[in-house]
Amino acid sequence: MPAVVRPARPHPVFLGVVLILLGMLVGGCARPPVSDPAKAELLRQIREAYLFDVDVVSLELLSVPEIMARLDPDTHLVEIRRRMSSDFIRGFEPEGSIAAVRALGGGRGYLRLVFFGRRTLEDLRKALSDFTPPLCALTIDLRDNAGGNFDQALRLAELFLPPGAPLALYEGREGRALLYATGTAAPRQERLTLWLNARTASSAELFAGVLRWHHRAELVGAPTTGKRTVQQVVRLDQAHLLFLTTGRFLAPDGSPFGVHGLMPDRAYEGDDVSSLMAPCADTKSLGP
Repeated sequence: MPAVVRPARPHPVFLGVVLILLGMLVGGCARPPVSDPAKAELLRQIREAYLFDVDVVSLELLSVPEIMARLDPDTHLVEIRRRMSSDFIRGFEPEGSIAAVRALGGGRGYLRLVFFGRRTLEDLRKALSDFTPPLCALTIDLRDNAGGNFDQALRLAELFLPPGAPLALYEGREGRALLYATGTAAPRQERLTLWLNARTASSAELFAGVLRWHHRAELVGAPTTGKRTVQQVVRLDQAHLLFLTTGRFLAPDGSPFGVHGLMPDRAYEGDDVSSLMAPCADTKSLGP
């Protein structure tokens, strides 16, 4: 009786490899879903809202810290601490953006602007109305101002620029849009000095950059932080908030206001406000 030759059975490991390869061919190289909910939400936000082009597929095998290291420096995570203010988590800011107002004599005034909030334009108008007219020169102290509401920064710049003046170019995922001054009132005529330091950032830099681009203000102090991007705040999980870059501001001609921050027109390291600007009688007023 002839011997029956039975085919050799494939080794189980080999069979598993073959099935995986067939699955990849049939399923289009499908990848298993991300199991970490926070990481899944992070990847979704990057895919749908992040300003810059990123290969999201290449990020799927990375940890959350590794993913964050691949993004721009303004995108970051904030750990939600037990005692953290609910106003901070919900994106609210305190009231009272003007911290100090002082008349310096000779038609000169000084005010300290500590952040840009929803009421900053109203706060500034009230502060200016408190000076005894005529006010011919004004120093706005932006030191340690970390920014805030970008719309308010542009509305403040409008006060000192003619109607229709280009303010900034906004770049988002949908493209670019040139923003113009929409106010109808005549611009204020005070000679402006903006006082900056290394902690002047974001909306404060936008405000100063717009006015300097129009030759409407002198910048004194130290170079600024160099942040003019816009972040969207997303709660990834119970422990982390994601600040994701979704847009940025450029000068009206498309150039950056400052590559590594705004460079002042004049360095200044003192604290004497009066010495920041010359008396009105010795210098001509800057027009818009």
